[in-house]
Amino acid sequence: MRFIVDLPLAGLAKWLRFCGFDATVQRFPGRLPAAAPGVYLLTRQQTLDRTERADLLVLTAPDSERQLEEVLRRLQITRGLLQFLSRCGQCNEILVSLPRDQVLGLVPEHVFHTQEQFHQCPKCRQIFWPGSHLPGIISKVLAKLA
Repeated sequence: MRFIVDLPLAGLAKWLRFCGFDATVQRFPGRLPAAAPGVYLLTRQQTLDRTERADLLVLTAPDSERQLEEVLRRLQITRGLLQFLSRCGQCNEILVSLPRDQVLGLVPEHVFHTQEQFHQCPKCRQIFWPGSHLPGIISKVLAKLA
């Protein structure tokens, strides 16, 4: 499942990426991207609501967290489809596992000493680890599935 997200919903794209979905951001200036299998278009442009396309979701929620909830509910996305910490929140690239010994000097010292798993974006080179905030964010997303 992939998403093309209207530019004003860039915050939603980050949430979708955090959940492991491919979510590219682009402006929908007047005409929509061509339909493609497994790809959903997300926007808040109410004028597009008259467009009868099964791949178009015109969202009503005003903020990114509630928009995520709306997408999860409307597409009936289950926990099994989520792959937390698998994509870069900025670049949308799939993260690659990075051996712990390779991050010494690249992450704060306390992070190196308290974390075992590290991932890196092959494009922007940002390093990620499952920090203390991760369980809270996962809980927040899973609560939206209920």
